Amino acid sequence: MRTEPWLPVVDLNGHQELVSLARLLTSAHRLRRIAGETSSMTAALHRLVLALIHRVYGPPSEAAWAELWKAPRLPFAPLATYLRDKKSSFDLFDDRHPFMQCPGLSTLTPATAAKLVPYRSVGRNVTLFDKTLATDQILLTPAEAARWLVTAQAFDPGGTKTPYQKDKYSERAPCGSLGIAVVEGNTLKETLLLNSMIYRPDHEQPAPNTADDGPAWEQMLPPDPAPGKRATRGWTDLLTWPARRILLSQKRTDDGLMVDGVILTPGTRLDAVAADEEMMAAFRKPTDQKGKTKRGAPMLPVRLHPVRGVWRHSVELLMTNLWEEGKTRQRPRTLEQISELAEHGHIPAHAVYTLRVFDQQLDDNATVVETWLEEVVPAPVALLRARDETLGALLGCAIAYADNIGAALRHMQRSYRKEKRGNRENKREKPTWSLDVEYWPRLARPFAEFLTDIAQAHDADETKTTAVEAWQNQVATIALRATDHWAEGSPAEGHDLVVVGKHYGQFLGRLDKLTRIFHTEIAAYITTKGAA
Repeated sequence: MRTEPWLPVVDLNGHQELVSLARLLTSAHRLRRIAGETSSMTAALHRLVLALIHRVYGPPSEAAWAELWKAPRLPFAPLATYLRDKKSSFDLFDDRHPFMQCPGLSTLTPATAAKLVPYRSVGRNVTLFDKTLATDQILLTPAEAARWLVTAQAFDPGGTKTPYQKDKYSERAPCGSLGIAVVEGNTLKETLLLNSMIYRPDHEQPAPNTADDGPAWEQMLPPDPAPGKRATRGWTDLLTWPARRILLSQKRTDDGLMVDGVILTPGTRLDAVAADEEMMAAFRKPTDQKGKTKRGAPMLPVRLHPVRGVWRHSVELLMTNLWEEGKTRQRPRTLEQISELAEHGHIPAHAVYTLRVFDQQLDDNATVVETWLEEVVPAPVALLRARDETLGALLGCAIAYADNIGAALRHMQRSYRKEKRGNRENKREKPTWSLDVEYWPRLARPFAEFLTDIAQAHDADETKTTAVEAWQNQVATIALRATDHWAEGSPAEGHDLVVVGKHYGQFLGRLDKLTRIFHTEIAAYITTKGAA
């Protein structure tokens, strides 16, 4: 794994290839990004590489971070030394300590290798589009198996697993309940550094790090096959958390060495509060029906929604709040560090990076992956640095305007169906089309433009009126198009036509009222010049 190609990347010309760990870091300045088969794999591989970055380079201080940032490429010498000293630790089939595995499971009988791949059919976990049968023999290349091994340790769903002895229950792997945020730069080198915290475990950096911190492959002994529970030793320990006990089986074929089976059992349960330990996710306290924060509730991770965009959480993801940060909301701590680095002149103050968020959606039993989710939102450094409370309030008003119109669209659709069912006495009629699909996905691009324009206006100490008006017009236009489409697709004769017209008109009234309220609220945050 040190020298064999297994990590999927995209270079600066858009070409895809597999590279080794050594080449990924030595060529990071010539690569665009890591790109796995699924969003969860991409996130898991980023976390693995970040753990390696920390153990090789630190960086132990802002000055050390800045030196790495200014250098044209990541230094080779410390990487070569580390990989040489840890040679056996990166061997997928090492007899004593195979990479991120548990050799103590060798007394159990391996199941099909499909168990490692979420979209393969295994037992009752049958996915919609996979035509593989549980009885089919699945062979994975070592590169494929390594990628899915890393992904399983980070994202494997909870539920019952093959027990080593008696305990067959497993909790979700640490990332399975989070929206993992990765800040992307122009190259993979920039991306890795933007997500690398100042790392000095002997000084408990990043907090709550400890001097005993280290990734899974540095542990002197492989994990005990019996599951357990413990607190983290530190940041790289969490990045490579052994959520499952896994052992791959291999066979030699005409195509070379292949993985033909896997043993997967419950691993180490995490004894930690995610908001206290996790650096790559945003958190917020839930709100009640009136939008009031539930003060006594724990902070929950910001997750992706299959239809509604992650941009709706831009305030929690990007903005800081001098009074509420860490109390009712918490942006990813990687972004907090970027803000500080920009304040100290290490990062361009006018840069606009990309925040890419990775997530997965499970079935109702939380045991099967139904879909993978991945979304992006601009991350202007000007907004990350902003300490102006009214700027966050302005963004909150803009998002609330879209939320309120979305609620009005759903109200129109529900009211129409209710009246139609009453008239036709068809109480089993189910909706065949949702206005959400016509509305929410179309707002992502306009909001990205709005966010960038707001950041530029804030950085230049100019009025934000133009950006706000453009956003309001875009939201209203998209909502009206969705409503027109809905009206055109509804029955257009007799009483139905009257009912459609009635609810269409009521929506227009709500839209007008919401727009007037928005202009009134936003006026408090817009000045002719200067901060919002």
